[in-house]
Amino acid sequence: MSTYAFTMHKVAQTATRRARNTASARPHLSATHVVRPAHAGDVAAIHAIVRRYSAQGALLPRTRLDIQAAIADYVVVVDDNRRVLACAALSVYSASLAEVSSVAVARSAQGQGLGSMAVRGIEGLARDRGITELFAMTTAEAFFESLGYQRSSVEEYPEKLARYELLRAAGVNVVERACYRKLIAWTGRVRIPLAEPQQPARRRSARQTAG
Repeated sequence: MSTYAFTMHKVAQTATRRARNTASARPHLSATHVVRPAHAGDVAAIHAIVRRYSAQGALLPRTRLDIQAAIADYVVVVDDNRRVLACAALSVYSASLAEVSSVAVARSAQGQGLGSMAVRGIEGLARDRGITELFAMTTAEAFFESLGYQRSSVEEYPEKLARYELLRAAGVNVVERACYRKLIAWTGRVRIPLAEPQQPARRRSARQTAG
């Protein structure tokens, strides 16, 4: 087992012990689930999981070729039988900015906290690459809020808007989603949330931005 996978395995064990010692309603995390970097052998499983969500409009579509070309940017959550049950991807825009994307969990594994494990795995991948700002376009607002992400606007990310325009030009239906962001700095293996920059108060529409 790689150092990275072993570290996330210990995170799952710690979460399990904490859940047993508190009255928290958070889902139980099995110590048998491990998040690790994806490899070429995971492409079919990732595609199968993501395809169901993209068919519902919850995720942007990804072909097998898309996933294969970006496999180094994916993490997967596997069980003790090495089955891929969840995934997430890191879409890099610059040396400091990336998007948390393609967060998906197999139907049979819902409610076990595997989506959270996948996002934490992506945050670890971002740390390794020196990225300090993450954002996500999502319809699962409460999920990202529970992981420390704060509401933002897609208008803050012209790179994402440009990608949306390319997708629309290609005939892809881009469904409206909310935008969330998280500023993080990494010192060794310790995650240090950065203070949000002070900005003038602005009135925003309550509707979700296009995602």
